[in-house]
Amino acid sequence: DAPESAFYAIFRAIRQVDAKTNNADGSSSGEKLMGLRGCPMYVPNYILARAEQKHQNAFCDFFHFPHLAKALEEDFLDAQRGSTNNRKGWQVAAVSQPTGSSFNDARMTLPQVNAALEAGTVIFNNIGAHIPRLAGPTLASTDALSLPGALNMYVTAKGMRTSAPPHTDRQDVLVVQMEGAKRWRVFTPPTDGDVKPNADPFARGKGEDSLPLHTLLEGSEGRLGSELLMDVVTREGDVLYIPAGFPHTTDTVEESNDVDYDTSIHLTFNIDTHVWDLDYLAARSAALQRNKVNDALSPQSENRYVGKVNQLPQNIRSQLVDALPLEFLDIVPSESPDFMKGIAKQLATKCNLVDEATGQSTEVSEASYVEALERIHSYGSDILDVHRDMYLAAVEEGRLRKAEDAMTAHLKKDDGEEVTMSNERMQRLSLFRVRPFFEQIESLKKDLYSWCVSGESIAQESAASSQLDPNWQFTAALKVGDEVEADLGGAFFAGKIAQVTGNTYNVVFFDGDRENGLERDQIKLLNPPTAADEDEFDTTGMTPKEIKRMRKKMEKKKRK
Repeated sequence: DAPESAFYAIFRAIRQVDAKTNNADGSSSGEKLMGLRGCPMYVPNYILARAEQKHQNAFCDFFHFPHLAKALEEDFLDAQRGSTNNRKGWQVAAVSQPTGSSFNDARMTLPQVNAALEAGTVIFNNIGAHIPRLAGPTLASTDALSLPGALNMYVTAKGMRTSAPPHTDRQDVLVVQMEGAKRWRVFTPPTDGDVKPNADPFARGKGEDSLPLHTLLEGSEGRLGSELLMDVVTREGDVLYIPAGFPHTTDTVEESNDVDYDTSIHLTFNIDTHVWDLDYLAARSAALQRNKVNDALSPQSENRYVGKVNQLPQNIRSQLVDALPLEFLDIVPSESPDFMKGIAKQLATKCNLVDEATGQSTEVSEASYVEALERIHSYGSDILDVHRDMYLAAVEEGRLRKAEDAMTAHLKKDDGEEVTMSNERMQRLSLFRVRPFFEQIESLKKDLYSWCVSGESIAQESAASSQLDPNWQFTAALKVGDEVEADLGGAFFAGKIAQVTGNTYNVVFFDGDRENGLERDQIKLLNPPTAADEDEFDTTGMTPKEIKRMRKKMEKKKRK
């Protein structure tokens, strides 16, 4: 009967629906649930309660405003206040600023949150890693989907005409109404990508990009080409699912005055596929970068969802940004070769569509696509493990606090004032507890990027190596600059080729010493020659300056 079980069950249901649109070989069929081709859905409390054979479902009464007040008292939390102008992009500002140099002066307080609620929605990002009571459901969603996910919380006062201006999200989101009510209007994705190619389809209406409500309401024939799909009010225990890229806006203006609540609180569970490179566009980018193939969709910034990708025909773009199957991180690539090849085949098909639309020929092998998918699988699995550990740490912190509170209950002052927080407990605050996990995540992201840009794919290297002489280290052609080890009296020392003269070689060693006139069998080449060496020229008898001059001439010839 634990609430975590109910959260787990609903996310397993989402996964099962997604699985029906993905075949065993990784290919897709039927209607999609997620992404730009997805489908929103609304499930009221009474339907879930009926499934649980109860009067109300397990989400009701799970988290209310007093729980938030207690969390603010126990921890060091951070929050932002969202803007409320439905004609401009959604922007946020800090709810609180430090009022002094002490620890308590820096903490956000309940009065500060209440003051912010008078001006807009208060947003607690990644709150599942900070509040132990919410860590369990966040962990349940992560385990159910086998996907790194996050939980945000939104608190809005009753009577707010715009609690969130129209915007889109990078995540597919599952909203669970915890307290009060909120009106949601959900629209189909805009079709103006060719007009605004630098507008991220997963971040429309945020920052400088505007997504005015009146333009969305113009309908399919309007400037944005969006249609209203859903206009619904969520109440306590209701669930709403919105795919990534679908514009939505909210308010807390009730038609009836007899609805009794002060604040609306909902939890937003993020299904983070695009955030963690678990989509076909990211896999394509990784394969092309790894193979050093020019990308016709290469954006001008680090955001791959802006630029030329948005000028593709809409059906091609939507397929390209589809998430990989949710079971992707569940499988072991070495034990599921058919599954991996099936996804690689789907990736190749989508890449071919891009080639046809852009006139580019990527010429990347299926083996290279499989390799890129395997690397993304490894990266995604590591990110998933970090998220699990982060939420488990929050769950464990909740248990420790409960035990400590029981032991110190008799120490409370007569007026109800809490005892001073110990230094040991202060060091366990979420402010400090969460930071190492995000440092791990940043390190993993850098590792993935380094792999993508580090060189040719394993598939290409294997193909090239298979054509090499088994004794290539002592037989392959040498050129100036090659890293080698030279045999000097039975011992090999590291150095570089300084000059090639006929069949002899001059080597400069790591300590600056030089040995001239060495034979080929005295020199061990450290790195196998690659396809890039085909563009090299015979350096026999040439000095380093002559070689440099010749390379410049060749570069000029290539540019012409």
